[in-house]
Amino acid sequence: MSEKARKLFDALDLNHDGQLTRLEVITALRSKGPTLAAQGDLPFWALGDADASSALFDAADANGDEVLSFEEFEAVVDRRFGW
Repeated sequence: MSEKARKLFDALDLNHDGQLTRLEVITALRSKGPTLAAQGDLPFWALGDADASSALFDAADANGDEVLSFEEFEAVVDRRFGW
């Protein structure tokens, strides 16, 4: 398990239910993204607009159920962010 992926997932999980929705990802990246990047928990180049956040969500939603488990999230961010 990637500790960076876990830390980022937990930061994006705004309602702390163990899953990420598209709205959570977009909202959290817009509100917390700069701070997470400054702390080294998110690459600066990964900060983007709502469309970029939505695309990240789509790439991670392997089973198409419109929510991300940690495992789905981890697989994509570890590969994309080189963790």
